[in-house]
Amino acid sequence: MRMYFRISISVFVSALLLFSGTSVYAQKTVIKIALVTPEGSTWTNTLRRMVDEVRAKTDGEIDLKVYAGGISGDELDVIRKIQAGRIHAAGFSGVGLGVLLPKIRILEAPLLYKSYEEIDFVKERLYKEFAYDFEKQGYILLGFAEAGFVYFFSSHEISGPDDLKKIKMWVWKGDHVAQAFFSTFGIKTFPLHLADVNTGLETGMIDSFYSPTLAAVAFQWYTKIKNMLDYPMVNSTGALLMSKKTFEQLSEQNQSILKEAAKKYCAELVRLTRRDNDEARAILKESGVKFVLPSKQAVSSFEENAKKTYEINIPELYSKDLFNKVQEILMEYRETCKAAKRP
Repeated sequence: MRMYFRISISVFVSALLLFSGTSVYAQKTVIKIALVTPEGSTWTNTLRRMVDEVRAKTDGEIDLKVYAGGISGDELDVIRKIQAGRIHAAGFSGVGLGVLLPKIRILEAPLLYKSYEEIDFVKERLYKEFAYDFEKQGYILLGFAEAGFVYFFSSHEISGPDDLKKIKMWVWKGDHVAQAFFSTFGIKTFPLHLADVNTGLETGMIDSFYSPTLAAVAFQWYTKIKNMLDYPMVNSTGALLMSKKTFEQLSEQNQSILKEAAKKYCAELVRLTRRDNDEARAILKESGVKFVLPSKQAVSSFEENAKKTYEINIPELYSKDLFNKVQEILMEYRETCKAAKRP
């Protein structure tokens, strides 16, 4: 009788839990994160540390799996897989971010930002606006990251504006912003996926590329060129996004844990990326890459081309109001810095 009573109680409790929509054991949620960066890179190593922390703080209720090295495809492929539910989160460059939210490319307006501090100030001011807009598109902005300032690399002399018209420049396939920028220079471009750049350099299809110093080293592109134009053209932004649908499946507590961890490690990722870009400069110099300063004529040309790019991108990518807003934020920051230096 006692055994029957215990079994009946057990069945009753199980049925009650079943119909109340709960479970005796917490359900584990597996979140698949895609990265184009290779294993061993700063991006991958930092995200794996975040994975360990989230797994520990949620008692294993969230398990994040990192798919690095572009095995999930390029960023456009990853977006399609997120929409299909096969991938749940990803680290994106400005190219992927811009497909989802074109206005984000204001963070990559050429020659607009003069320092990392200016970039940080603008991103902080616009974070809520961008997060709101991404959420309307079905994504949660977990944190900003970056690749760093972008430079031109080439097998040929590139110090003057006329030199740039003679090169064969790689452009990321689908990156219409970069394509527009290069068109103002009169540079011939050859669209390729990220994974095909090395092959393009080896076969001579291209003889030039644009990237932060860290990416040039990490992808080993620098071994196939001779010159780097030592003039930062563009800030290459990035971010960690997650499917809103997947995020909303988590408990409120686990949502908070994930957001806090992502914010912490994205900030760490920015710090480490800037450090690694500085170290990459040293590697490039030691390898024999020649750092070339642009002529005054070239700098003037770059500034004029930047203005032409703004005109092309307004309003196709971002509005005139947003562009003016960013300029006002930058002006405020620069005035504050000037005031701080006054005796």
